[in-house]
Amino acid sequence: MKKIVFAAAALFIALNCAAFAKEQVIRIGMPKAPPALPVLRMIESNALGENVKIEYTIWDAPEKLIAMVQSGDFDMFAFPLTVVAKLYNKGVPVTLTNVDTWGVSYFLTTDPALKNWSDLKGKTVYVPLQSSPPDVITQFFMKKAGLTPKKDVTIIYSSRPEIAQMMAAGKIQYATMIEPQVTAILMQNKNARVAFSFEEEWKKVTDDNTIIPNAGFGAKSKFIKDNADLVARFEAEYEKALNWVLQNPDKAAALADSKLGMKAQVVQKAIPRMGLIYKNAYDAKADLQQFWQLLVDFDPATIGGKVPDEKILYKK
Repeated sequence: MKKIVFAAAALFIALNCAAFAKEQVIRIGMPKAPPALPVLRMIESNALGENVKIEYTIWDAPEKLIAMVQSGDFDMFAFPLTVVAKLYNKGVPVTLTNVDTWGVSYFLTTDPALKNWSDLKGKTVYVPLQSSPPDVITQFFMKKAGLTPKKDVTIIYSSRPEIAQMMAAGKIQYATMIEPQVTAILMQNKNARVAFSFEEEWKKVTDDNTIIPNAGFGAKSKFIKDNADLVARFEAEYEKALNWVLQNPDKAAALADSKLGMKAQVVQKAIPRMGLIYKNAYDAKADLQQFWQLLVDFDPATIGGKVPDEKILYKK
């Protein structure tokens, strides 16, 4: 009889411990951009289980992202690859876990005469997210065309929504932009067109059919060390969620609309051009080193002076 009582008591305790297991929270900083869509799917599908909650805060400028990293309030981040490299090179303990966005930038214009980068001499170009890959690569292509950025070409920085609104309204002629804003502009202004695909321009420079790595997820190194199993699960589920987004653009767009206020019609149409491809950071080492080396050759300050060593890369 005592054995039965003890067994029942042990079962009761075990069930209650499981029921009241401490909930773990992953606090994420991310923009309203392609890397956010898989996170929304993970939250909707409860991908990490009942006891792991994902919370996110939107950043809209690299300065805000950097402040998030330096605070104690966040664990994981959607990083522009220039920003994560610069932070790492400055001694901030961060690790890049994956690369999820490739070749997502485009140069838009309403100028029918624009044929080459060199035609931008004397023009004013609008660019989002100063020091981000779209900014740095825009200047890189200008320099390759014999222009001196900010001397031969005026560069004005503004937010993605503001640039999209101005170009859609015909108030500006030249802008670097990423999806889904590219699609939104093309849908609203019949005179706007894609002058240059950064992916195609990159292939001309590298001559090896690679795609520009643009952004990825990462985390504070201590968070990864303290939560190795959880981070491994996050990466596996993030990859599944990214593939779900590609396979279900209508449902992914509806999520982006309801959770981030991004127009579903635009997002759905843009998803095939968002450059969403999952690659573990260590597996993307060759792509990243080539990208960072070209930026160092262009201007070492763009990524903090040097190509980061491979300790920045998360390995499954």
